Amino acid sequence: MLVDARAKRINNPRMRSDARLARQLPLILALALAVGAAAACGGGSSTPSHPDTGYGANQPVPDTVNCADFCARGGDCGAQLCNEDTMSTNYTPLAQIVTAECNSFACTPAVLAQITAADWQCYFQSSCRQVFGQNVCHVANTSYTCN
Repeated sequence: MLVDARAKRINNPRMRSDARLARQLPLILALALAVGAAAACGGGSSTPSHPDTGYGANQPVPDTVNCADFCARGGDCGAQLCNEDTMSTNYTPLAQIVTAECNSFACTPAVLAQITAADWQCYFQSSCRQVFGQNVCHVANTSYTCN
């Protein structure tokens, strides 16, 4: 509960500092679930009508397959692809949330066990749209959806 300086409750959503978060929550959850579920359960791909800008290509490949790098890549790519698809920057702040959700819930040893050394290299060397939109690396469970 938020209160003003006189200890009165603030019920006007325009005055409440947490009101913006409440309005963004469905968007945050939709992106988190879309990328998180993609990492854990698989899914469809983006529409082919979006050109590949090359974002995320040729990134340094981490030495070992791990959740931190797997999820950071997914969060970054998911947010950027949704920004490109919607011609906005609305999804940028959600990258960290998606990454945290992936690390907490979606990334498991079973998910990581499906990723070969070649898949891992492709996952970081290919563009985000190639990895998550076209699944050129054939990494299980890579897709994204912007809701």
